[in-house]
Amino acid sequence: MVAIKLWNFLKGYVIIKIEGLSIEKFLNLIMVNDVYIWDIERRNYTTIVAKVSIKGFKETVFLAKKTNCRVSVISKRGLPFVISRLKRRKALVLGAAISLILIYAFSTFIWEINIETVNNVNEKVVLEKLSYLGLKPGVSKFAIDVNKIETEFLLQNNDISWIGINIKGTNAFVKVVGKTKPQEVLSKDEPCNIIAKKDGIIYKMTVLEGEAVKKVGDTVKAGDIIVTGIIEKPGLGTRFVHADGQIIGRTWYEVYADAELKKEVFERTNNKITVTKIIFGNNTITISPKKVDFKNFEKEEKEIISKNFPVRIIKEVYYETKPKTIVLSKEEAKNIAFEKALKELEKVLGSQSKIVNKKESYVIIQDKILRANITAEVLEEIGMKEKISYIGGEH
Repeated sequence: MVAIKLWNFLKGYVIIKIEGLSIEKFLNLIMVNDVYIWDIERRNYTTIVAKVSIKGFKETVFLAKKTNCRVSVISKRGLPFVISRLKRRKALVLGAAISLILIYAFSTFIWEINIETVNNVNEKVVLEKLSYLGLKPGVSKFAIDVNKIETEFLLQNNDISWIGINIKGTNAFVKVVGKTKPQEVLSKDEPCNIIAKKDGIIYKMTVLEGEAVKKVGDTVKAGDIIVTGIIEKPGLGTRFVHADGQIIGRTWYEVYADAELKKEVFERTNNKITVTKIIFGNNTITISPKKVDFKNFEKEEKEIISKNFPVRIIKEVYYETKPKTIVLSKEEAKNIAFEKALKELEKVLGSQSKIVNKKESYVIIQDKILRANITAEVLEEIGMKEKISYIGGEH
């Protein structure tokens, strides 16, 4: 039914009204002459309304005259009439076309960059460094190589343990995790607090020394005091102690990883050319059976005689390669992407961290890349000792 309606719309049709005293005779002629007419509705004894194709309309008018009936057009429907109306409104069509082109063009650019940081990473600095690497408002999405930017960012910033960039529409969502600074080793005689080294929810607390100012179930931000080493008792003054204990927190991590659904690789053919070079001083003699004219090739080089000798002999082998397109199924790409994402997650977790819950999702970008997303709920040590600087008092 849907297919028939679509076909009628594409071909175009007319809704007509037929009036006369010989309606039955008219309908019989319609059937005898195989004129396609449908959705016939009788309004009264002398009037019917029906739909007829553009081709069948002329014959309908002719048969109506033969039966002394009158045909009038109620409305014209379908693509041919839409095109005809649009031709008379060229300015409107041109404006709509330009608008669609502009909308599409603007949608291919990144207009907003959202930064989320963990472990006291400066958002402004991250934004500046990403801009230097090419990720900034107004840049084309097609000019962005997410994997390359992530790799370069990590290489250039030793204080960052992980970065994830996710492009959604015209927005870029960036999450950056800073490296946890090594905890300062304090002697048992030095007064200190236990503070949160990252955001989380306290899951379990064991306080050996000091006074807890937070409890299980409390949400803490990085830098919040959990156990204080400043003990104040009425009538006893202030005492400074070395706070000690274990704080297990519930934290969350989100990581991304990509797998190409279709990529081009180069494979070696059976063709190869071996070139021998004899080098003595600044002179080189090249011995080759023929010119290396492969369009694509891989080169392997091996030194036959050690550099310590006055004469060096180098053997170069050129292997011809040809491009080959590898297409991965969705399941294969998912397996690769999620495996990579899990490795990224392991990089940012401590050795004692325990994943208690994990949510996985994926999105396909421009039919080329499958991006895996893992959101993990983790139990880990979130407490770190911070020295108390004080003047006077009792200890």
